[in-house]
Amino acid sequence: MRTAHAIVLITVALFPGFALADIMLANARARSGDFDARGEARCAQEAGQPLETCDVAVARAVGSAAVVVTFPNGFARILSFADRQFLRGNATMSGVGTDTDWSLAAGMYSIRVDDQRFELPEALVVGR
Repeated sequence: MRTAHAIVLITVALFPGFALADIMLANARARSGDFDARGEARCAQEAGQPLETCDVAVARAVGSAAVVVTFPNGFARILSFADRQFLRGNATMSGVGTDTDWSLAAGMYSIRVDDQRFELPEALVVGR
């Protein structure tokens, strides 16, 4: 999946007015609380912690999504997507959000950002 991540970043670099604007719009909407969908997903905030139920809110823009995952303790992280590809998590006290690993299988994203883990339904992220 790192190859796919690189392709998305190259696409964003080659077409900054298109892809980057959509990602920025989705993130701006998420930060302002303007969401298209809400649901639940499984997540773990610390390494070795079992997955538990977290609240999810999704703000979308053309081909992009910003997903706010809120852990049971109230801590939240924003996960950014473009063209169904996971890009990164926002920087937090837990880390800068670029130490990632992810996959998409059977309609479920499995994502690790720093020590945090997320299992998100693809339908919730992309809206289909």
